[in-house]
Formats: sequence, structure tokens, C-alpha cells
Amino acid sequence: MSSKGDIVWSSEKGDLRKEAKEAKKKQANSSPVETSQVELTLRRLTSGKGRTIIEIKGLPANKSWNKKLAKGLKSKLATGGAYKSDFIEIHGEKLEQVKQYLADEGLNFKQIGG
Repeated sequence: MSSKGDIVWSSEKGDLRKEAKEAKKKQANSSPVETSQVELTLRRLTSGKGRTIIEIKGLPANKSWNKKLAKGLKSKLATGGAYKSDFIEIHGEKLEQVKQYLADEGLNFKQIGG
């Protein structure tokens, strides 16, 4: 929240907190991603009912790049999944296909766990 001395609303510009939020969002999405420097970690997770999820961590701070990667993975592998705040999850037993896709994109990765 704001301290007592901060102006949070102006009759000319409206709510000044919105400008700060938008500036942070633009800064996070504008940083370029150097694919050769990205080091992703892959982890295969299973639930009690046998469902498998491939978790991809170590993503860069650029949200739009992360969303694009998740969308590309899901469409290429014809499976479900999601981009969450700091990782991508891919549904199904598709670890080898995920590895192949990431290698084709020129991304460095390592598998941890089973």
C-alpha cells in the first residue's frame, strides 16, 4: 500500500497507481531473451491416479516469451498445459517430445528427478 504522504489520485491523470503497475508490466515484458543463455529444468511429476505432468522451470522474466513457449509446446505436442507464474506445465507422458521441442528451439535444459 501507499504511505500517508503519497498522492494516489489526481483529477488530471486519475489513479496514479495504475501508471506504476503498467510501467512494471512493460519493463518485465520488454527485456529481450537470449535463448542460448536460458537454462531450463524439466521434471516429470505423477499424481496418485497416474496422471503425468511435465514441469518446466528456470524461465526468464519475460512473460510474453514464456507464454509463447508454452503455447508452442502445447500446440506442437497436441496436449493441454498451462503457464503459471514461474513455470510451465505440460499434461501427459510427453517428456521425450518436450526435450525434442526444446532442443529444436535451441534452448538448454536438464532433466531432474525421474
